[in-house]
Amino acid sequence: ITCPGVLLKDKEELYLSVSVLGQYKKTQCVPAAFPLFFQEKLVFEKAFADVVDPGDLVELLELDTAVLELIQLVPPVGKILATYEENTRDFLFPDPKLTCGHHGLDREILMKRSSSFTGIAPKLRFSTSSLITESLLSSGRSHIQ
Repeated sequence: ITCPGVLLKDKEELYLSVSVLGQYKKTQCVPAAFPLFFQEKLVFEKAFADVVDPGDLVELLELDTAVLELIQLVPPVGKILATYEENTRDFLFPDPKLTCGHHGLDREILMKRSSSFTGIAPKLRFSTSSLITESLLSSGRSHIQ
């Protein structure tokens, strides 16, 4: 996460929280100095037991919201410095851009800064990869996972 020219007045560590497909994960904490480096893979898995048609899966992903929050460990409960929200379909499968590169790699988004965060909006650079597989359950019905 970059935020040129911004110095944080609080020196407590920060982490990135991510909520996707009804699951919540967070990164390890890093020192309070930009740029912030989170060299981690967060893995989210979800089985959609009643989905047979890929179009239905697309609709479910559009109804879900991916939420990312940059949080500083300021007592008593932590302070949200910036957020990013997007439907999960667009987050996992962004529209193709007119640039070179592989799908989902090295994407950049601007986060929305909170009212308590001074300075420009933080820019998050990350990559995603998704795997959708079909599985047969013991009932013999075909399902998409």
